[in-house]
Amino acid sequence: IYSSKFNLSFGNALLDLFFLFIIYVLSFFVQTILHEGGHLIFGLLSNYEFISFRIGSLTLVKEGNKLLFKKFKISGTAGQCLMMPKVNDYKKSPYILYNLGGVLMNLLTSILCLYLCFHISNKYINLSLIALIAMGICTFILNGIPMKISGIANDGYNLISIGKDDLIRYCFYTQLKVNGLLSKGVKIEDMDKSVFEIDESADFSNPLVTSIKCLENNYYTYTRDFKKSKEICEFLLNYNPKIVKLYENEIKCDLLFDEIMTTCDMEVIKKLYDNNLQKYIKATDCYVARKRLMYAYALLVEKKEEKADKLLKEFQKVQNTYPLKGEIESEIELVNYISTLKNCENN
Repeated sequence: IYSSKFNLSFGNALLDLFFLFIIYVLSFFVQTILHEGGHLIFGLLSNYEFISFRIGSLTLVKEGNKLLFKKFKISGTAGQCLMMPKVNDYKKSPYILYNLGGVLMNLLTSILCLYLCFHISNKYINLSLIALIAMGICTFILNGIPMKISGIANDGYNLISIGKDDLIRYCFYTQLKVNGLLSKGVKIEDMDKSVFEIDESADFSNPLVTSIKCLENNYYTYTRDFKKSKEICEFLLNYNPKIVKLYENEIKCDLLFDEIMTTCDMEVIKKLYDNNLQKYIKATDCYVARKRLMYAYALLVEKKEEKADKLLKEFQKVQNTYPLKGEIESEIELVNYISTLKNCENN
């Protein structure tokens, strides 16, 4: 009898542990959805236009009057709600509620769950509510208290930076505006180049400032001024203090492409295309730009037409799931140009 009671208690304990594990995993996703939902709600209240809502790699995108599911992910992020300011002056564009929306939603949800805990006596419901409170507080702390995580500024850090620095406010506004226009089908090379031009004395270790320089780099890539693009890439990679790792890898991908399209120095190409960059390329294979890079590498460097044809089909497949219509159009034109070349020595 004692043994059977022990086994029953042990079995119940294991069941409880399994339940706790499941609800904490689910709570993480629920609070992530609520966090991004907070950005959406407070963004709408701040006169922003909805662009996309992403959890993991599943992305809900607005195209015209339709909502479509696409596939996209950013390393190190669990989700993202992107919206576009409706005003055309960054100084008049509100930013406080949009940045605070996520953590406010996490905090409000945690308070509601705490209230329900005192009014519900069911064991498993209470455990679920406690898990939601714990995850809500963690999300609030990680996003609300100003800090950088792996070099990426959180909502609280961005809010403080925008309030202190006019350039940061401009970069925040421009990043959202350009992303919104790309989603609507506007190509970056059709935008005003001066929007991306920032004085080189600026602090490019700040991710918001780096993002605008990267947009300038994209402008020159799509206008096929690969030498100018190469200059920007080298400037950012040699910048001290260093730019964040996420942008560093993106810039290395761009520099690799520029090298293929310009001097085509095989030693430089080999040095850039190391194991770390190969891993990053594999992790970001849902990007149309990544498929274009590898298509150029296979066709012009490796001179493997069969492999290039396979990558071209993958490129065409990614077009259907990628959320930025304007970028897709630019990449199609660039791939068509690459297909006319025979090898990188003749570029």
